[in-house]
Amino acid sequence: MKYVFKKISVWIMVCTMLLSLTGCSLFDSKAKVYSRYVTSLLDINYKNISKDYSTLTGVSQKDAEAVYVANMDYQAHNLMNYYGVKEVDDGTILSEFYYLAQSIFANAKYEVTDVKHNKDTDTYTLELTVYPLDTLETVYDEIVQYIETFNAHVEEGDYNNTTEVDYETEFAEGIIEILKNTTASPGYMDPVVLEIPIQPSDDYYFINDEDFLSIDKNILYIREDPSSADDTEGTDSEEESEDTTTSEYEFEQTGETDEQITSTELSISSTEAAQ
Repeated sequence: MKYVFKKISVWIMVCTMLLSLTGCSLFDSKAKVYSRYVTSLLDINYKNISKDYSTLTGVSQKDAEAVYVANMDYQAHNLMNYYGVKEVDDGTILSEFYYLAQSIFANAKYEVTDVKHNKDTDTYTLELTVYPLDTLETVYDEIVQYIETFNAHVEEGDYNNTTEVDYETEFAEGIIEILKNTTASPGYMDPVVLEIPIQPSDDYYFINDEDFLSIDKNILYIREDPSSADDTEGTDSEEESEDTTTSEYEFEQTGETDEQITSTELSISSTEAAQ
């Protein structure tokens, strides 16, 4: 049986979610309204707080909550890709990562700290301060150790007669258990200040995809170049299973995109778990 060891992948998002394009009608007190709009946009995406977003945009509560569901599904897939978890069961693993994403991003922290008005062009730029969650960073070493231990069991042949579903499920549950322990007491990295221009369009305004992605990138701190990449790599080993009734699986983490997550094509690249 051929095994490819697990490892943490680089977190890459190359397309944005079109969750920021629902604009709001222009009316008085623009600076205050723009600030409310951006805050409410983030609140619905990460915390499922829909009242202010619905009030400002005019969308129904049901449609507003659909934005939240789409984002949590997106974040769940990101987490799975980052840790090299494959969706091989009836959706149970994805569901667990979905609930985990809810717990993590409920602690998202951000605030509009300034609104700048260019009187010459009558344009507005928001200064948004984001406090990146340190959830994944806090448990980074623990998860690296877990993956190394898991890989050692693979090398010893402990999973030779294990189905792919059981193999992936056991690995995923170990990752989830470690992350769950951090969500009750969230911590934050150093704040990041972003300049978010408001984009006016006739009687409406919005923030563009690029700026929304910039915010999303800073909500949860992710190591750009995981140091464990070299530590957890292993060479493929060919194992013969004594139980000839057990199917032989090639446990390989691919770099393929899972599926279309939101209304626009979403491509999440994941480094292969072993070359």
